[in-house]
Amino acid sequence: MKDFLFFTKGERNGLCLLLALVGISIAFSCQISHLTPPPEEDTTQLELALAQFKANLQEEEQRKYHPKYKEAVHSTEKETTKKSYVRTEKNEKRPTLSPIEINTADTTEFKKLKGIGSTYAARIVKFREKLGGFHSVDQIKEVYGIKEDLYESIRPHLKVDTNKLRRIDLNDESFTWGFYHPYFPKKGVSTLLKTRKERGRIEKNEVKELLQMEDKEWNRLAPYLKD
Repeated sequence: MKDFLFFTKGERNGLCLLLALVGISIAFSCQISHLTPPPEEDTTQLELALAQFKANLQEEEQRKYHPKYKEAVHSTEKETTKKSYVRTEKNEKRPTLSPIEINTADTTEFKKLKGIGSTYAARIVKFREKLGGFHSVDQIKEVYGIKEDLYESIRPHLKVDTNKLRRIDLNDESFTWGFYHPYFPKKGVSTLLKTRKERGRIEKNEVKELLQMEDKEWNRLAPYLKD
């Protein structure tokens, strides 16, 4: 053990020289690190941020001390908002609905009208069949459930072709005891049949008197009678 830790004079001199070189190397490295200037920082982003801050500050000063500038900005913002609103409203404009001919339209066409769903559309068609067609747009008001305000809203979109009416021939065999029409008085059919049997024929201009009808009742029924 003693021989292992023993160094010769030459080995001791070499070891001292090696330690001296290591010390010099460390000292030199420290000195170089102090002498080398630090890398320059990139100030581009900082300069841009400062420039933007100054611009915003100047604009804010103008808003405070220059009323005309403030009014101009407000006017521009208002105009932009107005244009955006007009453009949106224009895009949402619904296509124009063509007038519906009420004597030929089916339930699908009637449902195109705002406020008219499947139930009302079916009632309109059913009432039309009972009447033999419509002679006036105003008859739509007689459909069960259709109130005045709803009728007024759909009226501009309706039209009627009276040539589509199914008219009643009082002197035809089809006009018999089982005949029914919503506008005929309850005992009207029997009265007219008895008169036709007695006279052989009934004229249209006799019906109002024979059935003792008021003007309003007669005006509703007359368009359905053949001359």
